[in-house]
Amino acid sequence: MNPTRESDDGWWPVATVEQLKPAQTLARTLFGVPLVLFRTAQGAPAALPDRCPHRSAPLSQGRVRDGEVECPYHGWRFDSMGRCTRVPGVQPACVSGPLLPAANVREQGGLIWVSRAGPLPAVEPTGPQTGPNPLDVFFITDTARCSLAEAAENFLDAFHTHFVHAGWIRNDHERQKIRAKVEALPDGIQACYTEEGQQSGWIARLFEKERGWSYGRFRMPGLAEIEYRDKQGRINLLISAWLTPSQDGHIHIHARIASRRDWLPRFLKEIILRRVFRVILNQDKRILELTTVNVERFKAAGVSAPPAKLLHSPLDLLGPHIRSLLAGEPLPELPDAEIEVHL
Repeated sequence: MNPTRESDDGWWPVATVEQLKPAQTLARTLFGVPLVLFRTAQGAPAALPDRCPHRSAPLSQGRVRDGEVECPYHGWRFDSMGRCTRVPGVQPACVSGPLLPAANVREQGGLIWVSRAGPLPAVEPTGPQTGPNPLDVFFITDTARCSLAEAAENFLDAFHTHFVHAGWIRNDHERQKIRAKVEALPDGIQACYTEEGQQSGWIARLFEKERGWSYGRFRMPGLAEIEYRDKQGRINLLISAWLTPSQDGHIHIHARIASRRDWLPRFLKEIILRRVFRVILNQDKRILELTTVNVERFKAAGVSAPPAKLLHSPLDLLGPHIRSLLAGEPLPELPDAEIEVHL
């Protein structure tokens, strides 16, 4: 596997830990393959193709019995390894080998991670950035009609916030002159922003006292992060969004919202932030899906859109690099100097 290529060979989050409840099935799709998730009798997560090998009924519509998934059609049961353990009316039911190829599954960092059946991926699941101060954390999940590259570029593009998120994050009439530097990471790319004061939107006013520096970061295979730190290096706000391709033209989003622990009770802060970031996420979904539909309109008219080579401006700091990483192409040599932008 080429680790710098969008591929289904790595670890991908498909659900939060809270979403995968005991004794319940959970349907998910990863790179076009339908999966059924469930927990074993010991509480460990498991994932199988969402198809009974008998008559192809969706196992996700069945039940979990004693840590095994039961087909809703004829009651065949399958354990976490894909072995059939019961065929009602037939004795004995268990066969020596699995009838379904079990996916690799891991529970880590509040998420359920899945990779294809076979050897475990050589690279560990991509975890969030860490900092020196304690954080309050919760997750938001959603789906969007766009590609992984489009979602990552949108999430890390600071220059759309004045319009798509006007008033919430920034305002076009209150721009600041700041410094930005693009840096290569061992597994991705990031932009570091300095000399930025408090943003003009409500989010910064409510939850950020001071700004030291901030980052927009993409790490393979599909983690996009926005990070705000104060002048002492403590994290004020860290948003980590894992972007998982589910099926053609759609992705599943698992966003971890981590905020600095302070005087505001955690439950109250989560209520406020969850509502605010749901608004932000819906705004991004709307513009991404409008763009997707517009591309399809032009294709239906026989016009190539977007053009073979996308039009980039000097402010497209990360988008072209993200697309190169996902295509398995080497990054160009990056300048050491910072650039000045009006953000």
